[in-house]
Amino acid sequence: MVEPWLTLFLIAVGAWLGALVVGNIAVRALSRSLGREASWPALHKLFAIIDLFGTWCGVLAGVGLWMGRVGYGLPWASAVGIVALMVTAGLYDRAVLLPSLDAAFKRLKAGEEWARDWQFLSRMAAWGRWGTVALGLAALWFGYVA
Repeated sequence: MVEPWLTLFLIAVGAWLGALVVGNIAVRALSRSLGREASWPALHKLFAIIDLFGTWCGVLAGVGLWMGRVGYGLPWASAVGIVALMVTAGLYDRAVLLPSLDAAFKRLKAGEEWARDWQFLSRMAAWGRWGTVALGLAALWFGYVA
């Protein structure tokens, strides 16, 4: 990739990864200190902000990849595919997991089944966010060598 587009790509993906890591640590800290019921309103807003930020960072990373490409090599194509997967994961989190977590949260007092649903969905969201971090590290490497 050519400059300044490589720099744009690296900054966009790096900022996204930083937001994800800080957000994941904040989720853990808030959940442990305040508990599930007290922390959920703040976590819901945090997830929404991180997902929106990630979408825009993904757009900037895609622009950097497209404008800075030298050819259509495997590293470049891998970086494009990985950034697309990352954006998809963020949109899935925002459009599917957050509403499902909201529904399960509202019904937590209704029984043990909803608590199991809440736990499953929160683990799924956490794995998705950490998976996106892993994908982002791969995207950084592929984008750098492209």
